[in-house]
Amino acid sequence: MKRLLEYMSEDRIILNLKSQEKEEVFEEMAPLFVEDNIIDAEELEEFIEGLKEREKLTATGMQDGIAVPHAKSPSVHKIALALGISKEGINFESMDGEPSKYIFMIAAPKGTKQEHLDLLAMISELSYSEEVLEKLGKAQTKSEVIEILGNFEEE
Repeated sequence: MKRLLEYMSEDRIILNLKSQEKEEVFEEMAPLFVEDNIIDAEELEEFIEGLKEREKLTATGMQDGIAVPHAKSPSVHKIALALGISKEGINFESMDGEPSKYIFMIAAPKGTKQEHLDLLAMISELSYSEEVLEKLGKAQTKSEVIEILGNFEEE
């Protein structure tokens, strides 16, 4: 199984999300996939619509401050992950009723079922480590975020 960091890049991290609502988060984070050539610019709106549609099916707020908005789209070239951190938290209708501070957005091509599930499982493991989540919340740089996640995976 691949490691979480194999799906990430410093270019797809926002340390201090400006968004206050989940639909704003989609608009703020999704362009990170365009800048990194995961999605073509002309397909961005289609991907954002996919995120909104997926969210209507079931809220993607997990627990312990984690939300995992995700969408599969033919416009996505390869499965990838972006991370946005919100100091105040955003309502993603999480299981525990708490606002989500760590938004892991997944872009996946159609037909990536197992890899998509593996990635969701890796992210859910983070919810069991308060220490890692606390460190992520205090991270000052993108490279620090990558280091924190890398250390977590080596434990």
